[in-house]
Amino acid sequence: MNYFLLESDPLYTDAPVISEWKSISLEHIMPGKSHQIPARSILHVVPNTYMTFVDIIEFPFLLISKKCMDVVKIYEPQIVSKQVILLDTENRKKQTYYLPILPHLECLSEKSILSPDKSELRKGILNLSKVGTEGIFHISDLSHFYTVVRLDVLESILKRGVRGIKVTPMETEPADRRND
Repeated sequence: MNYFLLESDPLYTDAPVISEWKSISLEHIMPGKSHQIPARSILHVVPNTYMTFVDIIEFPFLLISKKCMDVVKIYEPQIVSKQVILLDTENRKKQTYYLPILPHLECLSEKSILSPDKSELRKGILNLSKVGTEGIFHISDLSHFYTVVRLDVLESILKRGVRGIKVTPMETEPADRRND
């Protein structure tokens, strides 16, 4: 199976930029802790007359449009999500997004290359035996949220005409190879 890093497309320079997000603790964005995040939050964005509400926002955490959330629920029906309303009060614009509470998997191969402080994934190689059947998930133990999506989930998202999405293919290695 093929997997891809899911990111915001940097070509969308008028995408929302969240100005104050500390009301959502990054440590709570995981199964078992997400009950500490309100069911609905309002986050302010930097005012922008020409704002384009894209379907994927990756910083400071993954936010996806309803269109994307509907697809994720098809493949991961048990997924929990929180509603996040992005608000530009100056230009009187708002948009509802979803914060999916994705599993965090320790799934990187030892051959992956990280920055010394683990803030940047320079070359990610997934160990398929650690991924299991997850269609979308975060890579654990990194200081930044890296979201990985399986090919079939990605294709379903792309078929819906989403915008503002960038995908990068990830290398994979088969289930635990034993060098006896």
